Amino acid sequence: MQALTYHVNPVGWATCKWLRHFWPGCLRSRLNGLKLRDLDPPALPGDDWVRVRTLLGGLCGSDLAIVAQKQPPDSILQAFSSMPFVLGHENVSVVEEVGPAVDAAWRGRRVCVEPTLNCAVRGIDPPCERCAAGEFGSCEKFGADGAQGRSHLPAGSCTGYNAVTGGSWGERFVAHVSQLVEVPPSIPDELAALTDPVACSLHAALRADWSSAKQVLVYGAGVLGLGLIAALRAIGYAGRIDALDTAGYLATTARKFGADEFLRLPPARGARFDAVAARTGGRVHRVRFGNRMLTGGYDVVFDCVGARRSINESLKWARARGQVVMVATSHGGRIDLTPLWFRELTWTGVSGRQVENFAGRRVQTYPLVHEMMMKGTLDVREMLTHTFRLGQYKQALETAMNKSAFGAIKVAFDFRNP
Repeated sequence: MQALTYHVNPVGWATCKWLRHFWPGCLRSRLNGLKLRDLDPPALPGDDWVRVRTLLGGLCGSDLAIVAQKQPPDSILQAFSSMPFVLGHENVSVVEEVGPAVDAAWRGRRVCVEPTLNCAVRGIDPPCERCAAGEFGSCEKFGADGAQGRSHLPAGSCTGYNAVTGGSWGERFVAHVSQLVEVPPSIPDELAALTDPVACSLHAALRADWSSAKQVLVYGAGVLGLGLIAALRAIGYAGRIDALDTAGYLATTARKFGADEFLRLPPARGARFDAVAARTGGRVHRVRFGNRMLTGGYDVVFDCVGARRSINESLKWARARGQVVMVATSHGGRIDLTPLWFRELTWTGVSGRQVENFAGRRVQTYPLVHEMMMKGTLDVREMLTHTFRLGQYKQALETAMNKSAFGAIKVAFDFRNP
């Protein structure tokens, strides 16, 4: 089978860190640890595992951050991954082979593999406290070595970030039976392929407290931001939603999904703060060296960018005792945390999915997304704008890493018969 593998070579990584400013294409080359290879399909780690054949494999922002070297060389995420690995966790797939402890009826079914390598997947019993509570996206055993659990998995938080399971940037990968979520027949492949990013957005929406929220800012209208706007409307939020992004081509989709206003703010700091103050009824306070603070502001701010500017502005544009939800992956940078304590903000991190509390019941995020897709309250299929064959990976990565230039939203590898 063919798969796109990633394995850091420190010398190559450091060379690309410098060379990318002159030759951006080096990030998509072997020099940066990326290689299209012919591999044997991964073996089943246990009797309760299956092998799946990938139909569509999405290019997630967290995958692109690895390829684009957005994580620092001392990133703590290294403790929760193992190399070499086949990238990719967003997927819609077909079960091809089942282990002896798996119901044979799974064979041939179309599924989305929920990628989290939690205690159940690892075969760790009793599970950690987070997994026992249904919060498997925050599992305490992501860094476990192969000696822990029946599956003998190495460190890794997800499919695609470990040396054993493979990932959806390959033709086949393996999954524990507990990870399988059958895709309803009425959901086409192109919509099912968006299950994972939309589930992350829905999880973020459900993590916030809406009891007094009247105005919300979604900072960044890419895949996560658009999914969040759609998810907010799908769960019944009726307040004002402002979407903020620099890419004007996203405005139509943002409004269609439920945004009341699409903001394209000027680059100058002062003008940005003045615009937000005018929009929210807040007041700008100026201090030395051009620094600014806002009183008033949004009840909830979702940061779907994860850059230094977005984090700083999200914290400063939330009202006192407001909420900032960190949806994007980021290692931060130079962040002014004064608003966090001075304004008594609630700053919430979001990662992956879990068993959600929704409408008086407990339901995992993936099946809940599928329910909403079938009802038509979460129809986001137009977000999948570009697909490529795996052999076109350099073109796919260039498109995904320069979305504005190509008018792209979600990019995916298409493994189906042409």
